[in-house]
Amino acid sequence: MVKDYTTKINEKGMITIPAAIRKKHNLSAGREIAVMEIEGVITIIPIMTEEELLASRVTPLAEMERIYDESRKEELELEK
Repeated sequence: MVKDYTTKINEKGMITIPAAIRKKHNLSAGREIAVMEIEGVITIIPIMTEEELLASRVTPLAEMERIYDESRKEELELEK
């Protein structure tokens, strides 16, 4: 789903990221972001801290168990 927000650029070239987006993406003062232009579209990407990056790569144990159980169930069905 696409949500449309409007903001203005101030005299110093700064913009305000709407509060709903800041809350959703856990963006607070001092957070580093990358601003990129991709095929004419300006994109803002939060730069993950080392801790966030590691946490995003870790699959919770419950999720791993669910994946294993589903895989095992499929194997058992194929053996029948």
